[in-house]
Amino acid sequence: MLSPALEKQRHQLFAHTVQGMEERLQSGQDPAAMLTALHWGMRELDRTFAETPAKVRATVACRAGCAFCCSVPVHVQAHEVFFAAEYIQKKFSPADFAGVLTRTATHRTRVSGLLVDERGRLREPCALLRDDGCCSIYESRPEACRAHHTNSAEPCRADLTELDVAIEKAYIPALRARMYAVMLGIDEAIENAGFDDRAYDFGSALNEALTNSLCRVLWMRRQPAFPDSCLAEPPEPTGETIPLRSS
Repeated sequence: MLSPALEKQRHQLFAHTVQGMEERLQSGQDPAAMLTALHWGMRELDRTFAETPAKVRATVACRAGCAFCCSVPVHVQAHEVFFAAEYIQKKFSPADFAGVLTRTATHRTRVSGLLVDERGRLREPCALLRDDGCCSIYESRPEACRAHHTNSAEPCRADLTELDVAIEKAYIPALRARMYAVMLGIDEAIENAGFDDRAYDFGSALNEALTNSLCRVLWMRRQPAFPDSCLAEPPEPTGETIPLRSS
């Protein structure tokens, strides 16, 4: 249970983030303005971590190269996918870009049709994880990746091979509450603006975003950005579907 002071901070951070995102979302209706708003939101997450009391941050066990959490499913909203895709398109070499396309396509095929629990049991390394155990898009990683911290790497290590690991016992409440308040504030503002709020499998949606320019157009029109096959929890088949593809 959170202390009254931390509960108050959580509400303040959430309200501040919602207001800040909404102001920036209203300043423009083009993709560039949207990405500017997203950059602000992600910086707020980083700032919130940096401004968390030092004694709390000192309990964080996460270090560069510690990639145990990079083999669990990551569920995101569409704006997080476009934020990552922009980074890849601007920063990656042609060879690295091709590698991401291949790995995300393989991931997408492998998890297609699986339920959340089934995907979780795969413990498949993220397609963006480098050989040295570091994230290749660290500056543009999803919100959940930024907000996840534990006070020990051992539960994370065990979670890769064992069932029913109580990893939540390693969470840091004083940090998690602050980070998730900002994360939820970003999502709330974007949802309030009418943008796609469905939960997607990160690797599958990223593959779609990098191969189909229509995704961002649909998103800007406040329509579902990605096909149902990219959802974190795909719906049960109801008949033939028309894939979203640009001509």
